[in-house]
Amino acid sequence: MQNYLIESRGDFAMTAPARKRPLTSLPRLRALPTASDLLSLATRRFLRGQRVRVEELAAELGMSRATAYRWVGNNDALVAEVIASLREDIFRRALRGARGRGAARVVDVMARGMHVLTSSRPYRAFLERDPEKALRMVASKAGPVQAGTIALHQQLLEEEIERGHLRLPVDAHTMAYALVRIAESFLYADLIAGEKPDIAKAVEIVKLMLRSE
Repeated sequence: MQNYLIESRGDFAMTAPARKRPLTSLPRLRALPTASDLLSLATRRFLRGQRVRVEELAAELGMSRATAYRWVGNNDALVAEVIASLREDIFRRALRGARGRGAARVVDVMARGMHVLTSSRPYRAFLERDPEKALRMVASKAGPVQAGTIALHQQLLEEEIERGHLRLPVDAHTMAYALVRIAESFLYADLIAGEKPDIAKAVEIVKLMLRSE
């Protein structure tokens, strides 16, 4: 059930039933901010290249800081949720546009996703602002970004296996984990090893990993 905040103007009590107040004079109802509103606002700020701070978001939404922190934990946790949500959106858009079947479809999805991430200025700005912290957030099993990305790839692999279009030398989860880690090593090569990100090489390695005997 949706909660509402009543912006009261004076005494709202109806003391005389015979004297009904016209509808135009009733207090306006404004929906209370939700956790979804907080995430949406944080996402908009992230995509504008701005820092995401829970206190500032709470103030803009007109809600208490305590509630905002209770919902998201802290600034880093909120940013991680924003990125995880964006990564899922990128994956699903890549999935809709992917061609082929089996290994070819998996490779196409991954290539499309990696190209989006490398060309995203807000995402690159986030990575370059504090590389060490950023890598912990996006390429660590402790956060929702990597775990969510692995789960999405596992789902895709299992779908292609069930359709009879793909055979793997290992289970789908292990392969998904390996594919995501390979993608990360090339996506963040400049931050990890001081080398230029190379999506073409990542794609070739992914093709080799998915090649069935």
